Amino acid sequence: MMNKLVFAFILAVVCVPVTLASPDTETSGADDLVVRIAEIEVFPEWLDAYLAAAKTVGAESVAKEPGVVCIFPMRQKENPCTIRIVEIYRSEAAYKTHLQTPHFRAYKEGTPHMIKSLRLVPMTPLDAEGMKLIFRKEGANR
Repeated sequence: MMNKLVFAFILAVVCVPVTLASPDTETSGADDLVVRIAEIEVFPEWLDAYLAAAKTVGAESVAKEPGVVCIFPMRQKENPCTIRIVEIYRSEAAYKTHLQTPHFRAYKEGTPHMIKSLRLVPMTPLDAEGMKLIFRKEGANR
């Protein structure tokens, strides 16, 4: 079971605050976001390996890709093999770039045998402007 310290670490590393305006595009904003929830069922015998892979790809994506606002993996307390990942990208182009990165390719190619089912659910933020207040990127200190 994931303890509170590990959960806090994942939250701090995988879902950092960022601004929605892209550094190279001043017109990019909350309305351009690609938001989805990945609904994943993992085979019990692969749970630990899958959690490690999900944590790694999330942390690397946020750290290395300016277009990734948030990749936040979590699991149900009552059913630890039920995983949900909140994914937020600055734009469709940022999402497509993410799909081509080495860290995502390693995750995608290394985990299919671990996954019993996968469903990607596109979402629409209820308050696109409010998203700007939630996600603010800290400067180069991060």
